[in-house]
Amino acid sequence: MNRTFFQRLLQPQVIVVVAVVIALAAVGITYLVTSGKPAGAYVTPTTGTIVQEVDTTGTVAAANAIDLSFQTNGQVAYAGPAVGTHVDADTTLASLAGADLEAQLEQAKAGLAAQQAQLASLQAGATPQNIALSQTSVTNAQNALAQAQQNIIQAARDANVKSDVAIYNGVDQFFNNPHSTSPTLNISSNNSQLVISAQSGRVTMESLLMAWQSYMTALPTDASSIDMTSLESETSNNLSQVGTYLDQIIALLASASPSNSISSATLQAYQASIATARGNISAAVSALNAAETAEQAAASGLATAQAQLTVTQAPPTSNAVAAQQAAVAAAQANVDLAQAQLNKTVIVAPISGTITVNNVHIGETASVGVPVVSMISDTKFQMDVYVSDADVAKIKVGDVANVTLDAYQSATPFPAHVIAIDPAATMTGGISSYKVTVQFDNNDPRIQAGMTGSTSITTQTDLNALSVPTSAIITQGTSTFVLVHGSGTDQQVPVTVGIASASGMTEILSGLSPTDQVRTFGQAQ
Repeated sequence: MNRTFFQRLLQPQVIVVVAVVIALAAVGITYLVTSGKPAGAYVTPTTGTIVQEVDTTGTVAAANAIDLSFQTNGQVAYAGPAVGTHVDADTTLASLAGADLEAQLEQAKAGLAAQQAQLASLQAGATPQNIALSQTSVTNAQNALAQAQQNIIQAARDANVKSDVAIYNGVDQFFNNPHSTSPTLNISSNNSQLVISAQSGRVTMESLLMAWQSYMTALPTDASSIDMTSLESETSNNLSQVGTYLDQIIALLASASPSNSISSATLQAYQASIATARGNISAAVSALNAAETAEQAAASGLATAQAQLTVTQAPPTSNAVAAQQAAVAAAQANVDLAQAQLNKTVIVAPISGTITVNNVHIGETASVGVPVVSMISDTKFQMDVYVSDADVAKIKVGDVANVTLDAYQSATPFPAHVIAIDPAATMTGGISSYKVTVQFDNNDPRIQAGMTGSTSITTQTDLNALSVPTSAIITQGTSTFVLVHGSGTDQQVPVTVGIASASGMTEILSGLSPTDQVRTFGQAQ
C-alpha cells in the first residue's frame, strides 16, 4: 500500500501540481514577510502613448473567401458594389440607416471636447478673463435674484390690492355697516349658518385687511432688507383666508332668494362680481407662486455662480486634475462606444479583392451575423492564429497586426490586418481558444504557405496616458491599488487601471498624479 502511494506521488501530473503549490506558497510567504517594507524601486508615472497588443503564433496558409455580415440589426440604406466589382480595402460594401447613432457619436465627441477643454483649463489655472467671466456671472445672478425679489414684492402688493377690492368693492355691496363690529347682510337666505358665517367672517376680513395694510406699509424700501420668507408666508396665508371667505360668500349668494329690495338681476350681478373677485384672488395666488419659484431658481443660480467663482480663483489640486483626467478618459470611452455602435451598421472591405456575393437590398431589414457579402482577397496568404478567451475580447476586425516569420527573423515585420474572428471556441488539448484570421496587406513573394511565425495584434492605443510598470499593480479580490511613497512609509492608493502594454506598462485611469512616487516590484535598488 505504501509503495502504491509513493508511485502515485511520482506521477508527472502530481509532481507538477505539488511544484506549483510550493511555488505559490513561497511567493505568498515572501510577500507576507516583505509586505511591511516591500523590495523594489520607486518610479514616477509616465505620460505618453501606451499600446495594447495581443501576441500569438500561427502558420501561413492560402487565403480563402471572406463572408461579411452586419453586427447589428437594421434597415439597409446602401447596397454596395455589384458582384464582380473589384474594391480596395476600407471600401464601404453596405450600410444600415444610422442617423441616431451618428448623432450619438457627435454628442459623445462634443462631450469629449468639453472634458478635454476643462482639463486644459484646469491645468492652465485661472486666467484674468476666466475670473472676470465668473465675476460677471455672479453679478448677473445677483441682479436676477434682486429682480426676482422685486417680483415677489410686487406680487404681494398686487395680492393686497386685489384682496381689498374683493372685500370692499365686492362683498360690501350687500352688507350694512361692513366696517363695524356688527355688519349685517341686506340679502335674504334660507341658510342661517351661511348668514352667520358671512357676517362674522366680514369682521375677520376687516381685521385681516387692516393688519395686512399696516404690514405692507411698514416694509423697508430696500428690498435686500425685506425678509422674503416672511413676506411670502404673510401674503400666502392672507390670500388663503380671503379666498376661503369668498367661497363662503359664493355659497351664500347661491342660497339667497330675491326680495322686495333685492331683485334676481341684482343677485346675479352680485354673484358675477364675487366670481370675478374669486378669480382675481386665484390669479394672485398663481402669481405669488410663480414669483417664489423664480426667486428660488435665482438664489440657486447665484449660489452656483459664487461656487464657480471660488473654484475658478482656486489653484487646481492634483486630485482635481486626476479626477478631470478620469472624466476625459470616460468621455473618450463614450466616443469609442458610440463609434463602435456606428461601425456595426457598416460592412467595410477589410482588404482589397473582388465581390463574389452581394445579397444586400435597399429597404430590407438585415439581421445580425447573417452573411450578406462575400469577397475573394487579392492577397495570396493569410495566417490563422489562436488566442485565449481573455484576449479575443480585445480584438476586432480591422485591427492592425505585424507578422514576424521565423524564416525572416531579422527582416521588417510584414504588415497585416485582422479580417475574421471565430465566434465559437476551439478546444485544443482541453484548453479553449478562438481562431483569429490575419490577412497580409501586401502580396510579398517571400511569404510562402506553411511558414510559421509570430503575430502582434494592436488592439488599442491611448495617447497621453498616465502609466506605471505593471509590477507596481497589486490586486486583492476586486480591489486594485499601488504603493505610493509617503512621509516615512508607503500608502496604499486605490487606482483604476486601463490597458496594459506588452512592454510591461499599465495605464492608470484614476487615482494617481504624475508626481507620485510609486513602488515597483521588479529588480530592487
